[in-house]
Amino acid sequence: MVEAIEVRAIVGGKAISRERVLAWESRRADAVLRKFAARLGRRGMAELMPDRTLDELRGAPLDVRRSESTTLKTRLGHAGVYAMLKRELALSERVTRIGVAASRGRTEHAITRLEVPGYSAERFAAWFDNLTAANAETDMIDACPDHYLLRGLPDGRQEVVETTGGSPAASRFVIDYTDTQNLTIPIDPGYPIQIAGQALLDDGLAIGGVRHQFRDREGTLEALLTAQFPATVPARLIRQHEWHLAVEFSNWMIAAAPVAATS
Repeated sequence: MVEAIEVRAIVGGKAISRERVLAWESRRADAVLRKFAARLGRRGMAELMPDRTLDELRGAPLDVRRSESTTLKTRLGHAGVYAMLKRELALSERVTRIGVAASRGRTEHAITRLEVPGYSAERFAAWFDNLTAANAETDMIDACPDHYLLRGLPDGRQEVVETTGGSPAASRFVIDYTDTQNLTIPIDPGYPIQIAGQALLDDGLAIGGVRHQFRDREGTLEALLTAQFPATVPARLIRQHEWHLAVEFSNWMIAAAPVAATS
């Protein structure tokens, strides 16, 4: 992933350097690679990654670890991802159901802002929408180490298997971008471009959602990125998800440069 553009991040209300965003991604990349090694074992890792050992990857540049992590996930396939994460997906679903019930409709939000000079909000939003429409799984997974499976479903919804924020376990849910009735994230009228949807379990239980808002301001794309969680989710996990948002959208914006850059 070539970084030819400037991405400014504001996490927790504070301006954060690109180096700190990359450092967070680097730590998560290492954690995910360790999980693969622990779950798959030496032979499994060698089958999926025959040309490089985990020890070699530990000292590799982030872009190499990012690429190899994506390769592992795509070679493992959807069924392999489900199998590898079977226990923690079941655990996270039970915890989520309890959290939704205990929250009684109360919610908390993870909020991150990004600014990209020389970018078009409309062009980026269209490029991002097309990831799901075109089912560009590799591009969706590659944006963050904590993405295990992101794909468009035949009914138009998006399936997500990821570790949200600082959670110890990965979770699975679907996002319906045609339904926002359970969102408590306010619409900011200053951001004319909206990408929003609610997160659901398979039985339709609403567990959260997203509202990502974009605008152009003096030649700069400004993004207001927000994820909604049940109020019982610990504050530390929500704050960590703000870094997750900074990582994935920074990387998506860099990947979108051929389409979204205006100069």
